[in-house]
Amino acid sequence: MTFRQTRRPLASAPSVQSGGNVSAQAHDSRFLGETAQRVRSLSVDAWGEGRAVEMVGTHPCFLDVLARLEKVACYDEPVLITGESGCGKELLAEALYLLGPRRGRPFIPVNCPQYQDGNLTVSELFGHTRGSFTGAIADRRGCFETGDGGVIFLDEIADLHMSAQVMLLRALATGEFQPLGADRRTSVNVRVVAATNRELGQLMVAKEFRHDLFFRLRYFFLTVPPLRQRGDDWILLLEYALQRLHRKYGVEKRFAPASLDVLSSYHWPGNVRQLISVATMGYALAEGATIQPADIADQLDRVRANPPESAEDLYQRVFIGRESFWSAIYDPFMRRDLNRSQVKAFVKKGLVDSQGSYQGLLQLLGVPQADYQKFMDFLRHQRLKPDTPPE
Repeated sequence: MTFRQTRRPLASAPSVQSGGNVSAQAHDSRFLGETAQRVRSLSVDAWGEGRAVEMVGTHPCFLDVLARLEKVACYDEPVLITGESGCGKELLAEALYLLGPRRGRPFIPVNCPQYQDGNLTVSELFGHTRGSFTGAIADRRGCFETGDGGVIFLDEIADLHMSAQVMLLRALATGEFQPLGADRRTSVNVRVVAATNRELGQLMVAKEFRHDLFFRLRYFFLTVPPLRQRGDDWILLLEYALQRLHRKYGVEKRFAPASLDVLSSYHWPGNVRQLISVATMGYALAEGATIQPADIADQLDRVRANPPESAEDLYQRVFIGRESFWSAIYDPFMRRDLNRSQVKAFVKKGLVDSQGSYQGLLQLLGVPQADYQKFMDFLRHQRLKPDTPPE
């Protein structure tokens, strides 16, 4: 449902520009609440100005999340952060780290979908000994060991391989883990922060995510509101984006009142990440100092005009258009641009044409035989094989 923003009168539009002392304005009270200002200061002390954590927004629903975050930052128990894609979950994880007693110790982010193979996932988190699996040519310490005393951020936790879910559960319950191939347990003291944009309840019903792990993770539970529910925060974020661009490229630009009128009724399905992209594209395309509606129309229309691709569309792109399976399916799925249902339907359609043969499907898709194992590992580890046999 489209949510029409409640916004300031367009007479205030000149404020949405990249003027003034940009390094100072980027973190004044117009943009950041008290907690966010404190986080920004701590992040600059820890990581430098280039890595400043800036949680822009003053809407009550956003400030409420930051207030809850500050209350739980001092504890050791796990935190589960949920929210739509692009709404800033990683920023909250960094804020938890900076506001807590583990600041100054390691902060290690892990992108769970990046590791498809069960052994590789477990190795990334918990390490391995030489020879424990094919390719393990030397001992390796995992994130939990190198991050001892600090915070481990598990992004996209819903895509964590099932074998790693088992070991993570034990590590959370006991503070111990056993690297692959090791004959001893290792004790660590880490805080786990996990994030997801998926509905874990549905995944538990489908037996794709463990119930016991879910309850271990959500001692503390934070939900980041989507941008469409944050009132005038979109205006602050636009100004923030323009200030960053001004600081980087040295050219001052502003949004025309007509452009703000277009954006005021937009529902931002991609949240803050999309807004920053729209601001950047508008800044780049604007001929003069003012960003007109035409400069941002393509960015907005592309989202409106591009519903999720059907299995038939995807299949035509690869089978008829001869686009690489890896570029058309694999890469978009790993970026979360394609969802599991789309890829499952794509595979099922291909198996119909190959009479149920995965070897035959490989030939139809133009995937080299040498990539067969990689192809099958991708389908198996990401749970992309059809639930029912092709008819």
